[in-house]
Amino acid sequence: MKKKQLNQSGLLTLKPKIFVCNVDEKSVQSGNNYTKAFSSKFGSDNTLIISADIENQINELDISEKKNYMEMIGLKETGLHKLIQRGYKILELDTFFTSGPEETRAWTIPKNCAAPKAASEIHTDFEKGFIRAETISYEDFIANNGWINSKTNGKMRLEGKDYIVRDGDVLNFRFNT
Repeated sequence: MKKKQLNQSGLLTLKPKIFVCNVDEKSVQSGNNYTKAFSSKFGSDNTLIISADIENQINELDISEKKNYMEMIGLKETGLHKLIQRGYKILELDTFFTSGPEETRAWTIPKNCAAPKAASEIHTDFEKGFIRAETISYEDFIANNGWINSKTNGKMRLEGKDYIVRDGDVLNFRFNT
């Protein structure tokens, strides 16, 4: 059977995997004997160690309490955040943003996605009539409080059809239907 046919078969054994090991609070930093044995057998690249109990406690706290609690127990990021990051990495995905006066939205695209293809995530007509993408990095967008100051401070770029969208770009698509 050809590789393409195998990939189209939908077999779960061919799909990328992330293993999540649930441990007690004492073992969340470095794991335990079980997680070490598991990681040595299945690899540590796609194995996460979390404590569901800690995650539950974190989710019940408000933002400032979350930060203090996580510092107190020595966690830099939540298990959920780690899981999302690992999922995006293993599935080879990136995120770009659109932002206007009404709302800001995140859009998921494959890595190394050209601007017209990214535009099609919003609407297929955007890809067909793509002209240019007004582009600002996420960091510049936040530092300049949005589109207006980013444009004024020279942080906005006009990108064409060959532009490969970077993770975190804030985009405004120019298109003609």
